[in-house]
Amino acid sequence: MKTTRLIFRFYCRLWLLAFLILNTRLLADDASQWKVQVTGVRIVAPPADSKENSRGAFFAAPGVSVAAMLTPANGKIVSIDQFSSKLDSFTDDKGTDLLAVKSEDPFNKPGFGMMDNKETYATVEIQSAGLPAKGAAALNISGKLSVKVAAATKQFTMENVDISTNTSFACGDLPLKITAAGLGKAMFSNEKEFSVTFSSTKDLESISTLEFFDAQGGKIEARKSSWGGGMGSYFVEYVFKASLDHAKIVATCWQDLKTVEVPISIKTGVGL
Repeated sequence: MKTTRLIFRFYCRLWLLAFLILNTRLLADDASQWKVQVTGVRIVAPPADSKENSRGAFFAAPGVSVAAMLTPANGKIVSIDQFSSKLDSFTDDKGTDLLAVKSEDPFNKPGFGMMDNKETYATVEIQSAGLPAKGAAALNISGKLSVKVAAATKQFTMENVDISTNTSFACGDLPLKITAAGLGKAMFSNEKEFSVTFSSTKDLESISTLEFFDAQGGKIEARKSSWGGGMGSYFVEYVFKASLDHAKIVATCWQDLKTVEVPISIKTGVGL
């Protein structure tokens, strides 16, 4: 009997190991199937005025910028982690290392720059402070982009939530607590606005949108004004046009949220 249990445990562990290996391969294969399309190339020579942080053509810092659009094979793009992404190489076809030139300009740091996420696709700028050699005809870029993706969304409804400090409720398995609610001065005007801060011990990036409704079912206008956190403490703040004491909250949440590393391999010239 003991031998049978040992054999059973062995096969269970073997099955689990095979599942983990297969799942890892599937994630890697899925990331490798993303479409990466170059949408722009800009090369700016140093200006005649050589003062620190001076701008050249297009009122841009010297260097090279390549813009690319990324489209996932399936699912939705939730966010891009710029700090976990890594640019491995940026060269021209003559072997010039464009990343070798350093820049003190905070807006011209070599690596992944401006990013924009539209869920079904994302755009990213890849930049260097170095310039191609004379006669170079192509640029070669490689690296990995760390992207959070989700398979689908699911809605959760919280009826008649008391909009006041210390109110706690759950959005599925996501605990939420109102840690601040009240009138305050608007950021860019002297007018007062009503804001509510929702906090959680779990990452609130799993929430795609929060919508608010009054007792008659009318939608309450609100905008997401700030968010952030880490290390087990996260928050998101919403600003309303008018004060409110109760509301129905409808949360649209991402399902099967995961992080994938999308390989970036680009070779481009002036003909995109």
